[in-house]
Amino acid sequence: MRIMKIIDTHTHLYDESFEKDRESVQERALLSHVFSVVNNADSLEVFEKILLLSKKRPSFYHSALGIHPEFANRGEDYLDRAMSFIKDHKEEILAIGEIGLDYHYDKEEETKKKQKEYFVKQIYLAKGLSLPVVVHSRDADRDTFEIIKKELPERVDLHCYSGSWELMQEYLRLPIRFFIGIGGVLTFKNARVIKEVVQKAPLSSLLSETDAPYLAPTPHRGERNEPSYLPLVLKEIARLRGEEEETIANALFENAEEFYGIHF
Repeated sequence: MRIMKIIDTHTHLYDESFEKDRESVQERALLSHVFSVVNNADSLEVFEKILLLSKKRPSFYHSALGIHPEFANRGEDYLDRAMSFIKDHKEEILAIGEIGLDYHYDKEEETKKKQKEYFVKQIYLAKGLSLPVVVHSRDADRDTFEIIKKELPERVDLHCYSGSWELMQEYLRLPIRFFIGIGGVLTFKNARVIKEVVQKAPLSSLLSETDAPYLAPTPHRGERNEPSYLPLVLKEIARLRGEEEETIANALFENAEEFYGIHF
């Protein structure tokens, strides 16, 4: 039997909720066969902290830098400073993320406009640096798709995918390499749509993620999430697809290597 290898492609272990026990969280991850994690930024303020973690433990921590849509109201100068920082540290990061659209709390047209501008500019940046993009999309499925369809970043991870199987089929027809991040939501009893997607999607399009500290899988729902819980997600993927957990884990690990263009 092959050793199960897991990578958490989308986490936030720089979050203050891990300040007191980050080392223990790392060790529990390794004991659960989670060999590496990718910290995804949300704001300029966390960029240096993310890179510092990668420098301290480079075999475990990797970095993705980008501005989350909730910060799109910070203005052009804020985004310019963030993109300048990314350019200066491009050799230290694996992707631009997380970027995208989020209409959940603010559906004002002016907010949507600002988010789209941030999104498109960061896609341009990723294309110029030959980096993949990690996309956040909440209550904005169609606008997210239309931007990706128009801008065509080479590699896309639509993290914490919440769209339909029909929408995913549209993505898979685009001339790009498209992946979706699967995390704890899959284990929720009412997660009918994503369960259908996982059953029908090509295995080559799936990535494993936690979004820690958020969205812990059952039976930890409501608790702080962490990478060591990822085997619970893989177990559910395996159940839904009727395949062995080790097969699923290793396939998704190889998918992550393809997405980032490296060998972990």
